[in-house]
Amino acid sequence: MLEFSIDEMTIVVQLSSKNKSVIRAEDWINVAKNMVADISAKGNFEKIYGKKNVVLKNLPEGYKFGYTFGEHNFYIVIAFHEIRIDMGVIIKFSAQALDYYCSESGVSPYTLLQMMQDKNYITRLSRVDFAVDYVDENVDVTEIYNDLIAKKIGIFREYISKKNEVFNKKTDMIIRGYLRENEVPTLYVGSVQSSSRLRIYDKKLEQTEKYGNKYDKAQRCQNWVRFEAVFRNTYAHQIGEELLKMSSDDELCNFIACTMVSKYKFLNIINGVADSPTDFTLELMNCISKGVYILKSCNTKNYELLRSIIYLLNGSGIMSTLYKIKKIWGDDALITFLKFLYEFLDEFVPNSECEIWLRKNMNDYAGAFPTFSEFFRFNVEPTL
Repeated sequence: MLEFSIDEMTIVVQLSSKNKSVIRAEDWINVAKNMVADISAKGNFEKIYGKKNVVLKNLPEGYKFGYTFGEHNFYIVIAFHEIRIDMGVIIKFSAQALDYYCSESGVSPYTLLQMMQDKNYITRLSRVDFAVDYVDENVDVTEIYNDLIAKKIGIFREYISKKNEVFNKKTDMIIRGYLRENEVPTLYVGSVQSSSRLRIYDKKLEQTEKYGNKYDKAQRCQNWVRFEAVFRNTYAHQIGEELLKMSSDDELCNFIACTMVSKYKFLNIINGVADSPTDFTLELMNCISKGVYILKSCNTKNYELLRSIIYLLNGSGIMSTLYKIKKIWGDDALITFLKFLYEFLDEFVPNSECEIWLRKNMNDYAGAFPTFSEFFRFNVEPTL
C-alpha cells in the first residue's frame, strides 16, 4: 500500500507591493499584528488549536516575535521581525501540527493554503514536504543505498524537450547513508543547501523506537519505508501555485506522485545504461497510470507518556526494587509499600517541567484516550 501526504508546510505572507510601499518601518509592528489576526481568523487557529499566546523562543530563523496557539507538544507558530517588512509574516507547521489541524478541522493542506489568500497580501509556500509511504511493500533502505553506491541504480529527473517529449536525465546528487550496525535505515539524496532534498528512511523503526505519534500504526504493519522530499524556495513557490488550483484529495495525491517521479525517478542501470524503473518507482508510476491513491490518515496520538511508563518498567530499577521487597518480606510488605507510594503522591509537589508537560499534553491525551484503561490496553500491554 502506498500512502501520500504533505508532511510539513511553511507559509509566508507578504504585503502587496502597493501596501508595502506606503508602510513606514515604525508602523510595521502594528501592521504585522493585524496580519497575524487576519491569518489566525482565516485559519480558525484559535478554534482548532486553542488560545493565542506570545512566544519569543524557538522561532523560525531570523524572526523575532511570534505567537503559538493552545498548549500542545507540537510546533505551530506565526512570527514576524519587528523592523524587517520584507520578511513578512511566517506560519510554520510541524508535521504533527499540520496533521492535528487537518484532523480537527476536516480541511486539507491545499484548502488551508487557499483559505490564507487575500487581495491585500501575497501568500505563498516557502517550504513544503511531500511524503510517500510504502507500507508492507518490502522496500529495503539498505538495499537502495547499496545499489546507489554500486551504481546498480541511478536517480533521474524528467525533462520536456522542445518537441514536448518527456525524457530522463541522470542527476549526480550527494548520497549520504547513516550506518547502524550492518544496516542503513536512513539515507539522504541531495545537499542540505539545495532547494530540494530527498530522505528515505525506515519509518517503522523510527516510530517504534521513539514512540512517535504514529506508534500504533507502526505496530500494526510489518514494514514501513518513507520517501520524504523537502522543497524550498522556487520549488515551494511553484508547488504552492499548483495547490491553489486543487479541489480534491485525489488531485493532491496525483500531484505528489507525479512530482516525486519527476524529481526522483530511480532506474536500474544495466551495463552502464539506464534501463527499467526500480520496483518501488514502478509502483509509484502505476498509481499515476491507474489513478488509484490513498491519502495518509491525519489521526495522530501522543505516546510520550508511554515512553515514560516503559522506562519505569524496564529501565528505572523500580521493578527490581519492588521484586526485592516482595522476596524479602512477602506480598503484604509489597502492598504496604505500594500504598505508601499512592499516599506519597498526594503530598508530591511537581516541578515546573512537569506542570508545563501537563499543560501541553493533558487535553490531547484525554481526547485520544478517554480512560486510562483504554490507553493501557492498546499501548502498554502490547509492549510487555
